[in-house]
Order: sequence, then structure tokens, then C-alpha cells
Amino acid sequence: MKVLHVITGLNVGGAENMLAKLIEQGGADQPEVLSLLPPGPIAERITARGVPVHSLGMRRGMVGPKAMLRVRRLVDRIRPDLIHGWMYHGNLVASYSRFGLGRRVPLVWNVRHSIPDLAKESFKTRAILRLGAAISAGPEAIVYNAHVSRCQHQAVGYSSGRSVVIANGFDTARFAPNLSARDAARATFGFAPGVLRVACVARLHPMKDHARLVRAIGRVRNAGCDVHLVMVGHGLADPPSDLLQAIEANIPPDRITVCGARLDVADWLPGMDLLVVPSAWGEAFPNVIGEALACGVPVVATDVGDSARIVGAHGIVVPPNDTAALAQAMLAFAARPAAERAAMGRAGRERVVSDYALEKIGAAYEELHASCLDMALYDAHSGETAIVPHHNAR
Repeated sequence: MKVLHVITGLNVGGAENMLAKLIEQGGADQPEVLSLLPPGPIAERITARGVPVHSLGMRRGMVGPKAMLRVRRLVDRIRPDLIHGWMYHGNLVASYSRFGLGRRVPLVWNVRHSIPDLAKESFKTRAILRLGAAISAGPEAIVYNAHVSRCQHQAVGYSSGRSVVIANGFDTARFAPNLSARDAARATFGFAPGVLRVACVARLHPMKDHARLVRAIGRVRNAGCDVHLVMVGHGLADPPSDLLQAIEANIPPDRITVCGARLDVADWLPGMDLLVVPSAWGEAFPNVIGEALACGVPVVATDVGDSARIVGAHGIVVPPNDTAALAQAMLAFAARPAAERAAMGRAGRERVVSDYALEKIGAAYEELHASCLDMALYDAHSGETAIVPHHNAR
């Protein structure tokens, strides 16, 4: 089956990474990818697999008639059997792209965001959400990567009849415990002996709440725990002034490393002691939680999206927007015996292998695509049966 994936961009992010992983996994589908924005680093992973990547070269927020004409011409040339949108903008363009083809081409949307409070979203995002809700009966299926996200979107008007939850999947051979990663991480980040190694892997965005994590680390250090914080993510190579001020006020220069997005996370993540996900809102299923657990690294995360469901007993979950709770969770982890920490890591690894292995998630997507292709023989508005593969995520 020829599948055209339409995605907002191909910079380093959760949705982009998941699409690349599905393509790298291979399978029966024959994919091509359309990026609305200029190709980012994830495009190289996709083209390395021999999969064509097309780009509209749009500037963020700029959707013009020329771009839409190029979409139409591209889809006419590719003649996909199914169109799969990713993220809000990609979903809308995917919907547009199947009009006027002269044949029924099934459509899948993929939603990767949670919306606990619409007031926290920008005006443009709220407008796109309203538009998405208005036309959400059109796709043959709407995929969410988190149960919380599905409930929240349906509460704001998204169609519920054809929704399915398919979690993120992980390459458990690439992300795996590795004793030599301790040395690799020390060489990469300059850790001092005996320091608690804490990682935060997230792009720069207000919802990621980096400054709160920095302040929490300051409290941890004031309590007598020697911590080295590593913050890695797109946009962090040039941190904004408020984040720089928080760092200067809370963490000595030799106990923090801040850098932009990296493609070598699997090499050093198993050499960390703890992953912290301090997000204030917006998360659905953070990829990095699954990656850390697959590496045997315990997690402290805020209760946003499906994070609590994923972390389970393999880490500590705290309320969002609570600096004291975040600091206390890190201190509680640091106080645990080494054997208990190791047991948490092993259990987390077992959970990912059991529930979130990439092979299982890839099969769920292929099954969904096949189901949607069958469904295209019928009127998209005629039936109430939801498309729910037996791989429906946990």
C-alpha cells in the first residue's frame, strides 16, 4: 500500500521521531513523506531508508495558494492509496489533499498533543482545534498516542466514532541498558565522580517548563545532593534570557550542560541516573519517557497526558507546576539504595519491551491502514463502528 505521510515539519520532535521510526521499522506499506516546512534533520533518517521526502518549504504559519496548488500536483503525481496526516497542520493539509482526486482515498489523522486547558494554547492553535473539530468526521480514523489526549479532543468536539489510541513505539535494541554508556556520558558531559546524573530531553517551549526544573535542581542542591543537570533539545543551543537567569541563580556552571538537539541520545542516555520530564501541559505520550525506560533509566515526570500511565511504578509522578514536589521527587530518588534504583530500571525496561516495542506498534499502524483502505469502499459517514486494532495501545 502506498502511503503518503503529511507532517508539519521534520525537525527533532516526538511526532517526527515516531514517523521516522515507523519508516525505519519497514513493513508492507510503501511510504512517501510530505513536510510542510523545510526538511529538518529527521529527513535524513527517512531518506536514508530510500523513502522520498517532499517539502513545500513553507514558513511557519504561512499557508498560501501556491503551496496548496503544489500539494494538489504532488498528490496527483504520487497517487497514494492512503493519506496519513501528522499533527494539527499536517492533518488539515492531508484532508485538503484528497479532494478532487476523482477517487476515494482513505484518510488518517494523527494527534500528538494534549489540551488540559485551552487557555494555555495560542490563538492560532485554538483556531486550528476548532477547525479540526468541525471536519473531524471526515477521516476514516483519528489516531491518538495517548488516552488522555483522545478524551480531551473529543470533549472539544472531535469525532469519537473512529478514534483509536496507538502508543509510541521504541526500538528496544537501540535503546537498551549499556554499561559502557556510563563512560560515554562522562566523556560527553564531563560528569564529576559520584554526582547524580539527571537528564531532560525536550525542545525549548514554555510547556516544557525548563526553568521550573532548573529551580527544582537548585532546591535539590541546597538539600545537599550533588546533581549535574543535562538539558538537551531543539532551541536550547541559544537559551532565552529568563532560562539563563534561572540557571545562573540556581546551578554552578560545572554542574549543568545545555545544548541543542542531539541524534546520539541512545549512546549516552543509558549512562544517566534519572530522566526528568517537568512539562506543565501539552504532552500526550513523551517519547523520551519510553526511551529512558527502555534504557533502564527511571523517570520523574509530571502528571501530564499519559505520562503517569507510562511511568507507572517505574519512577515517580508529581503534579505539574509544582517546583517543591519536583525537587522532593528527585531527592526521594537519590535517597533510594542503588539496588532499588536498578530494580526500577529493569522493571521499566521490561514494561517497554512488553507493551511498547516498535514491532508491535508498527504492526498496529499497518493493520489500521489496511482497515481504512477496506472502509473506503463505504461512505465515511455511514457506520458507527470505531476502527480499533487489537494492538490498541495501553
